Amino acid sequence: MAQQRGLRPNLKQIERRDWELWSIALILITVFGGGLILFLYSASLVPGTLPPSLSRFFGLLLFGLVGLVLLLNIYLIDKRRSLNQLRQVALEQEAELAEQARIAVTDPLTGLYNRRYFDEVMPSELDRAIEQQRGVDIILVDIDNFRKLNQEKGHLLADYALREFGAILKRCVRATDHVFRFGGDELLALLFGAKPDTTPIVEGRVHQFLKAHKRFQQRFGEPLTVSIGAATYKEGNTLEGLVEEAEVNLQAAKAAKAAHMPAASTPPDSAAPN
Repeated sequence: MAQQRGLRPNLKQIERRDWELWSIALILITVFGGGLILFLYSASLVPGTLPPSLSRFFGLLLFGLVGLVLLLNIYLIDKRRSLNQLRQVALEQEAELAEQARIAVTDPLTGLYNRRYFDEVMPSELDRAIEQQRGVDIILVDIDNFRKLNQEKGHLLADYALREFGAILKRCVRATDHVFRFGGDELLALLFGAKPDTTPIVEGRVHQFLKAHKRFQQRFGEPLTVSIGAATYKEGNTLEGLVEEAEVNLQAAKAAKAAHMPAASTPPDSAAPN
């Protein structure tokens, strides 16, 4: 990624340096050639000033100097065009590398960050947030009865539920927060710089958005709900510790919800990924 970010400015620096060198060379040749032409032309107006041999080849010399300037301009224009083509190829390669890097850290179903990005990048982000004394919260969300939904409604509708809910969760957090597909039907939001009341607000938004999404709910024939477990960073904790705490709170939320459900209702899924 660092190599990609450095490619564009480095290319511009090379382009600017070459253009400056070409401009200096063109100016020097033009000034020298113009001065020489002016001298020879002025001398040719005074009989006897130029040697007979030089006077005889004055026209040819003048033509050669003009031709040299023209050839130099053609050469510079060709080099400029070649450099532009090289720059275009480099930018296309940079865009391709950036797209490959995006795909490597993105879940193909939901478009959220994937578990790989969480495991590789977020520990260092947590360390940076701790150094800057910024609050860190984790919100772990699990779709209730997702296994049942998958079995009864089919994989396509279950995939649709994950995609839509991923979009809902992104709308409920800030643009600077990170949202992941953590595993199976579990989604995770990592909030840096969160205030003490941020997590309850986000949880409330999630439930409100999900309930208000009528078209989304109508596709399933029954209300689609989620359980949420959150955790807040405390001194000495780790990213793994935060996730474990959020999972414990998630299971507690699912157990509390099951305790209030009628006996004939289907209990919620376990936390194991599907």
